[in-house]
Amino acid sequence: MTSSKPLHQLPLPARTLQSSLSQLPLSSQSSAQRRSTIFKGSTPGIWARVNPMWAPWPIRLSKEEAEDLGVNVERGEKIDVEDILKSWEPNDVLQQGAENGLDLKSSKRREKLEPIILGISPSALKESLPHLDVGDLLEICKAGEQPTSGNSTREIFIDILSGRKVLASDNYGPWATRYSGHQFGQWAGQLGDGRVVSVLETESEQGGRQEIQLKGAGRTPFSRADDGLAHLRSGIREFLGCEAVAALGIPTTRALTLLTIPLPYLPVFREGTIHPSSLLTRVAPSFIRVGHFEALNPPSSAAGGRQFFVGGGGWIDDQTEEEGEEAGNGNLEGLRDLGDWMKEIMEVKEGWKSWVDEVIKKNAEMVAKWQVYGYMNGVINTDNVTLMGITIDYGPYAFMDVFDQKHVSNQSDPSGMYAYRNQVSRIQFALSKFIDSVSPLLGYESIHGNILKGWSEGKTKEDIKGWSEKGKEVMKGWEKVFEEHEEESEMKGWFGLKTEQQYDQRDIKYDFLNYLQVHDLDFHTAFRGLYEFSPTKASSESGDKYIKEFVPHWVRSAVDKSASDDSLKLAEEDFVRWFGIYAKRANLGDEKSAWGSTDDWEPARAADMRKRNPTFVLRQWILEELLGKMEKALTDPYKAAQSKDDVDKQKVEEGVRTARTELWKILEMATNPFENWAQGEGSEEELEAQRRLCGVGAKEMFGYQCGCSS
Repeated sequence: MTSSKPLHQLPLPARTLQSSLSQLPLSSQSSAQRRSTIFKGSTPGIWARVNPMWAPWPIRLSKEEAEDLGVNVERGEKIDVEDILKSWEPNDVLQQGAENGLDLKSSKRREKLEPIILGISPSALKESLPHLDVGDLLEICKAGEQPTSGNSTREIFIDILSGRKVLASDNYGPWATRYSGHQFGQWAGQLGDGRVVSVLETESEQGGRQEIQLKGAGRTPFSRADDGLAHLRSGIREFLGCEAVAALGIPTTRALTLLTIPLPYLPVFREGTIHPSSLLTRVAPSFIRVGHFEALNPPSSAAGGRQFFVGGGGWIDDQTEEEGEEAGNGNLEGLRDLGDWMKEIMEVKEGWKSWVDEVIKKNAEMVAKWQVYGYMNGVINTDNVTLMGITIDYGPYAFMDVFDQKHVSNQSDPSGMYAYRNQVSRIQFALSKFIDSVSPLLGYESIHGNILKGWSEGKTKEDIKGWSEKGKEVMKGWEKVFEEHEEESEMKGWFGLKTEQQYDQRDIKYDFLNYLQVHDLDFHTAFRGLYEFSPTKASSESGDKYIKEFVPHWVRSAVDKSASDDSLKLAEEDFVRWFGIYAKRANLGDEKSAWGSTDDWEPARAADMRKRNPTFVLRQWILEELLGKMEKALTDPYKAAQSKDDVDKQKVEEGVRTARTELWKILEMATNPFENWAQGEGSEEELEAQRRLCGVGAKEMFGYQCGCSS
């Protein structure tokens, strides 16, 4: 068992991203980390050294802050933006050379940050970073209390994850990456980590390799016109979304912590409204996306494109290489290096095609589980589809309420491109662009074998075109392989079935989902209730009577209470027929044998179904209610004050306590979705609250949509 260590002492992996991939060229000016910059497609690197800067943009400076920088405001003295940004540079070494070779650094300006931790995920800590010591933070977040004594481990942990302090050496430090991508089906050019900064990589025997990343950490060279911040609602949604999805067994990034800053010190402006800020710590083995490969080998449609970034950038051509044989080829050496890096991360020791096959498999399995659990990501572009096949970037996501194949969770998607029924095809689209990007590697390998450094140097456009065509030929038929992987991870287990039969897709899955949609039944309640059905009783002499008694109860548990008697009758008629077919299917000899003993197969089957179909679902109504409670608790003390000197500190602490405990309550249920909530120990008040949270909520919240603004 690995002993736990404070965050600043965690070991680095033997091979890091920065030691493996080329660095993007940025000037040494402090403003270079914040100024939007478009890099040519021929640039080999994907990462730049960028320190987190949890601060407003455009920069706002108070009179006191200006005076701290030596500026006499009364005399009308002015200060350059460069000087302001220099004050954020972590040049003060607070602690030298831990075992990992990294110094702990800060600056006077950084030390003024007042981060507040709102939540920490015990599950993410245990499963991804079991070797990390967080001090007494779990107890603090669960109880909601303010710490009564110092704890250096806790304090350093919060300092690093808020950017108050920075871990760095001459050869390693925080970074952000560039990627490009297709958005809503169209080439969007360079994108990148516009508000994300990675601060550390580490590795442990139990948790494997993990990258620790801050979201909402301020401006980067890839921020375009944005401020690099995230508001509180966005942070809460992603914090809970990550952990809820992980608990369902869907591959995902993990959320470790959620921080905020008192409203007056860092308000975030969105759509004419002021919100508190949030800073989310998320963790994954890798955050590399399809778009990272598109940046190094852009599509032909990228040639001649122009982008304009506000915030220090200007008009810059994409693909502005000199005309010649190598023009417009991106950077194939960088492409090889990035692919080689990801092969190692994904532990693929075979050739390049085997690696691409693994990327396809992982993404097929991920989206299959999305469909099984009625999860809708809201946006599926090449810049948020990962090589690891993990769910990432929780924006306008939602879990299905009343089942509707056409449901769209993103209010910014009027065409329904990312609707529930289209998610599989959108993942396929992203993978097709990935294959386009890496096709030169696949083709070269097929023709020449091993791909060594320098493989593309001096080659002509015709050479590369030939490799690309060969690579696409090598991957011909990949869509069928994708579909096979996706179908293997399909819903049969959620129906309590272990074997495959010829007409299962039609008679079991399709008809069931069709009836759910036709009769407006809740997706999750309907699936959860299946475990109570007894195929044995349904196949006995009194089976028809059993089914006719079971179905009305089951339908009423999953349908809105306002449903008319006529609509209930129609639903019951359809489902009586379906349950009759389902009972015969579940009672087949091969099926019963697959559960072990044919004498006690039903209890084993029911127990398995309870482990697959959740009692608690992170529905939109729950999120919206929680967001309102937390934002109110954290902002009311400031709104009630006449001035900053008039703020009631006790009410501020009470607000933080409320926010922490409310978040912990939902986190606990979201990370234990299969528990028999409302049936265990606790006061009647607690059990009633759990029953309510396991319910479908008010009808007006069914299908609630979120936008992309965060």
